[in-house]
Amino acid sequence: MAKMTISLPDNLADYVARRVASGRYSSAGAYLAELVLKDQNHRKLDDEEVRDILRLAEESGISDRRIADILLETKAKLRDHL
Repeated sequence: MAKMTISLPDNLADYVARRVASGRYSSAGAYLAELVLKDQNHRKLDDEEVRDILRLAEESGISDRRIADILLETKAKLRDHL
């Protein structure tokens, strides 16, 4: 296992200490390792989502609509949902 030394601002170090004190983590290293794993999984999902979006876009073919019309429609949808 690799050893790493990091510096954190006091408020973050206090937060990590509180997470360890809660009993869920055996050490600050265990807490940080879980954060790194979550980040890796999140990035993996992001990559998969982008691939899916690109695949769907490619499968949908070429649109007859103009970009300006698509933007206007999208802005209207956003206004309706806010």
